[in-house]
Amino acid sequence: MASPLGQITRSPQFKPFMKNMALMAVVLTLVALVLKLRGVQVGDTLLIVGMGTLSIVALFLGWLFPCPDERGSGLWKFAMTLTGFSLTVVIIGLLFRLMHWPGGSTMLIAGAVAFVVSAIVWLLYFRNRKNFYEN
Repeated sequence: MASPLGQITRSPQFKPFMKNMALMAVVLTLVALVLKLRGVQVGDTLLIVGMGTLSIVALFLGWLFPCPDERGSGLWKFAMTLTGFSLTVVIIGLLFRLMHWPGGSTMLIAGAVAFVVSAIVWLLYFRNRKNFYEN
């Protein structure tokens, strides 16, 4: 029996929905930043909603971009999940910094370290893929 999350991510409507959700979140975040810079109070709330939505979309990177070939799909899934997680931490850290909440700097540092680790995993994936196709 498949999990509910697995059923949702395999649905044909999932990718277009997430694409539209990401586009909406980017536009909402940009509008919120302009409003916040202008001193409009609703900008804070829109910023929280926009950046929160972006972070949710980032968590689903592994499902949005499946592995292009079967060889190394486990490493691909791990790299995509790690990249999505680190992107989520960076987005939430930026939100905390913009809202002047404590902990934003720590989240940005943790997200940057996670990005370095994910870059190493990506290098391993592409190195293994290159060796596979050369043999």
